[in-house]
Amino acid sequence: MFSGILTLAMSAELLKAQNDIAEISRNAYGISDYKVVTWDVSSRGDVNGDLDEFKTIVEDIYNDPRGWIRAGVKFEYVESGGQLHVVLASPTDVEAFSPSGCSAEWSCTVRPYVIINDDRWMGATVSYQEAGESLLNYRRMVVNHETGHWLGHDHITTCTDYENWAPIMMQQSIDLRGCKANPWPTESELWTSTI
Repeated sequence: MFSGILTLAMSAELLKAQNDIAEISRNAYGISDYKVVTWDVSSRGDVNGDLDEFKTIVEDIYNDPRGWIRAGVKFEYVESGGQLHVVLASPTDVEAFSPSGCSAEWSCTVRPYVIINDDRWMGATVSYQEAGESLLNYRRMVVNHETGHWLGHDHITTCTDYENWAPIMMQQSIDLRGCKANPWPTESELWTSTI
């Protein structure tokens, strides 16, 4: 019984924190109303990443005021049946989502799925490692990048920010092209076309 009360209290605290973040973003960016996207999480194939940790990190990314919430998108987690399915997948299972469009080497988006490659989740990529970035920032970048595709964004190939930060829609996993690694959407990317 105590664990049920504790879980309920933690859920209430999480909801309050999400609402606080939404209010801060609403005030800071002049957003009058959010587009709500429900999302769920699962895994495919033999993965090394812990699914509970994966879910927690993705939830933190989606609730971070530096993220897509600035574009007026509020992500709400559901146990199943979400509009967006975030999947931690083995490399071969990433490719199986779309053999002509997804590679076993990278993460991929095939609506309604955002598919995160377990190898990349566990070890990032050479370009991110060479930039001296943390694994957590890589994870933030790849989730935000693939979610950006889900929201209607194509790739960007050059730095557009005055400080030379890479746009989130640049393929930072492959090559930073002289830009600074960046795990968050830039001001010019704060739009959606699919919701």
